[in-house]
Amino acid sequence: DLQTIPADQYLDILQSDLANGTCPDIFWIQSNPVGAIESNIGNPEEYCIDFTGADWQNVMPETRQASCISDGKLYGLQIWHNSPEYVMVYNKTMFKELGINEVPTTYDELKKDLKTIKDSGVETPWFMPGADGWQHQLAFFQIGGVYTEDDPDLYDKLNNNEATFADNKKMLEVLNEFKELSDDGYFGEDWVGTDSTNLSNEFGDRNTAMAMANSSFIQQIKDDTGTKDEFGMFLIPLGDNTWYPTNPAGPTMFGYKGTEHEDLVKAFFQFVCTPESLQEILDNSPQYTNLDVNVDIKQHWLPEEKEFMSSVDPNKMGVTVLQNGTKYTNDYWMDFGADMISFCQGSMEANDVLKNMDANRAESAKTAGDPAWK
Repeated sequence: DLQTIPADQYLDILQSDLANGTCPDIFWIQSNPVGAIESNIGNPEEYCIDFTGADWQNVMPETRQASCISDGKLYGLQIWHNSPEYVMVYNKTMFKELGINEVPTTYDELKKDLKTIKDSGVETPWFMPGADGWQHQLAFFQIGGVYTEDDPDLYDKLNNNEATFADNKKMLEVLNEFKELSDDGYFGEDWVGTDSTNLSNEFGDRNTAMAMANSSFIQQIKDDTGTKDEFGMFLIPLGDNTWYPTNPAGPTMFGYKGTEHEDLVKAFFQFVCTPESLQEILDNSPQYTNLDVNVDIKQHWLPEEKEFMSSVDPNKMGVTVLQNGTKYTNDYWMDFGADMISFCQGSMEANDVLKNMDANRAESAKTAGDPAWK
């Protein structure tokens, strides 16, 4: 019995199910190495099966194990890919036809290229699915490294309540750039009401030139549409970003401690981690071209992924994306996205978007009993 719950309701329903003792045998959260287990689940010792010492633990790289461990105990299993996550996927053929021979690396270059694309008759130069509720804020969060350039200790300060989102000059710069692109129509006339259901066809029909997506989406475009166009990737250049979206986090599976079937849950987790199961997952998941696991399986990296990865400065791959490098931030992903839309629609100021995140993070910290917020 599989339960599918809308993203904006999931956490509330999960926490209610845990508190009421009605949780499914297995549940998921979007976990990260900086407190996501505690802020999403509360007391994992009370609600989660302890898998410490399980044979499958080291199937996960250590960087991912950190998202599955609380107070030294293993509670979760994270099987995820190591592809470039939510970078700019673009139509390389269209760019060349329009005389855009280099991908933009600064905001000014991006704005210039978007104007060129729009002037050519493309109504939606950058496809932005605001109606999904969770995608547009990636433009702000995936560029975590750009926020630390002037203050390498920013994440530590945010995690120890010694800094705020509000009044951060670079964050304000990025939000204002995003709104400027929205005002100029580069996301399309009604991006707030547009979802991503038809994104591959939008690319295939050349109605858009770029979108934030996982690198494996390139193969989906080709499979869904049969287009002969070539595609590539570049880093999101808001704020003149040149940082890779390093992300040792992802969807993580937990076993409910109150289950009547603990042995079966444990057997299932073990089964998922066998080489045969991992290969089956990879081979039958179009959104994956690889799995970040310590198991010998046949990976399916795309040439475009390899080309892009080789173009990124290795020194710019050490800062985790903002939502997973700072405490309590990802918990308010949907709220932040709604505030971004309000800002773009003129009913909220940029700094109020940031102030709301500070207030929400403080509330979560209080609930978690975080001493830094006392």
